[in-house]
Amino acid sequence: MVTTGDGWAIGVDGSRRWGTLGAAGLFLCAPAEDSAEPVVLMQHRAWWTNRGDTWALPGGAIDHGESPEQGALRETQEETGIDPADVTVLDTLVTSRVELDHVLRREAVLPEEEHLLDPVRAMIERDGDVRQALQEQPIYHPEHGGRAVFGLGAKFWWEVLDETVTEWRYSTVIARAEHPLEFVLTEESTDLRWQPLSQLEELNLMPEFRATLPEVQQRVAQLWG
Repeated sequence: MVTTGDGWAIGVDGSRRWGTLGAAGLFLCAPAEDSAEPVVLMQHRAWWTNRGDTWALPGGAIDHGESPEQGALRETQEETGIDPADVTVLDTLVTSRVELDHVLRREAVLPEEEHLLDPVRAMIERDGDVRQALQEQPIYHPEHGGRAVFGLGAKFWWEVLDETVTEWRYSTVIARAEHPLEFVLTEESTDLRWQPLSQLEELNLMPEFRATLPEVQQRVAQLWG
């Protein structure tokens, strides 16, 4: 059974976005000690992530059965250690929509399917390079045709073509904390910081986030009062 929304969404223009069911980020604000404007939790993304080495919101792919709010809070907890119980959601904006050609959803490799990966495991044992092995010895599922890929928890998955998903959305979940919360760095971040709302554009922002920032800042100003 598919539970993860991880995987690539491919636009009709060939562009790729992460999250087969869309994605969501948490625009988490908190009162500053020395200013009337709030500070915002920002994440400097690790180089290997999608749009890596840029600043954006903590967040990621929405899983099956999740709302954008639930997805943003879960991903933020995974990436920063911040407890959703310490966060109050104020509003949600759909800040990006993309028409899709298809998605490449991820399905777990079942125990009875593990033997299908034996040829590529033999190559990995010999050469030690999992991605090179998958390129030289591609493995396809005999029924649904999914291709074996490696990642997401350092394990194998089936990447399955799905043409039933026609739109990708990114939801910006605006939320408030009573004070700047402590956080922990994870492998997906090289830095986390509380940045003043009016100074976000001083950072090297992810281009998609920069494009939607004025709309979000305007809504935050209305909510913050």
